Amino acid sequence: MRLPKIKTINCKGFSLLELIVSISIISITSSFVIPYSLTWLRKEKVNAYTRELSEFFRLIRLEARRWGSSCFIYTNSFDYDSIRDDKKYMGFVVNCKYTSTPYDSSKINVGRIQELLPALNNSFFQVVNNNFQVTPNGRISASKPIVVVIGSKYHKTRPKILNCITISIPTGQIKKGKFNTNSWLLDNMPVSQLSSNAILSPERCEL
Repeated sequence: MRLPKIKTINCKGFSLLELIVSISIISITSSFVIPYSLTWLRKEKVNAYTRELSEFFRLIRLEARRWGSSCFIYTNSFDYDSIRDDKKYMGFVVNCKYTSTPYDSSKINVGRIQELLPALNNSFFQVVNNNFQVTPNGRISASKPIVVVIGSKYHKTRPKILNCITISIPTGQIKKGKFNTNSWLLDNMPVSQLSSNAILSPERCEL
């Protein structure tokens, strides 16, 4: 009785040389892709916060006009890298009141407008030059035009992005742009701060 022939299949695997070449290609590609992806992500966080904050300022003006109230916007201060993941930190406090007296606590109505504020995180920072008031007709009351500069925590390396928002007085016109100088920035910028630095002027915010 003859036994059937067993078919043998030749399975060729990767040689050591092919494996080394493949790993090298993946490593080289990753060295370009990963830094680019991180830069894009950091840049997008700055841009997203800038867009959301700009729209929030517009919303405050609408809120004040709708209810005939005065809204006072104060800047919150947070140190470098001080934002915890388990809490929501806001860069501003918004008090909308039906009185012209800023410190009449009996008539404070924060309302739901505060809940719409975009949250801060440690990957970017903001610098504000002045607190301000939105009047019942939607105009801005402040000692000087409002400038908010927003940048990446990694501004010394990449991405070197520095956005800005300006609010003109008294009209309240809101504009977004790029701040044209970064020589005043520190290595460890606070996440949020109120600053009287004269460099924070609307002229430096290029549209």
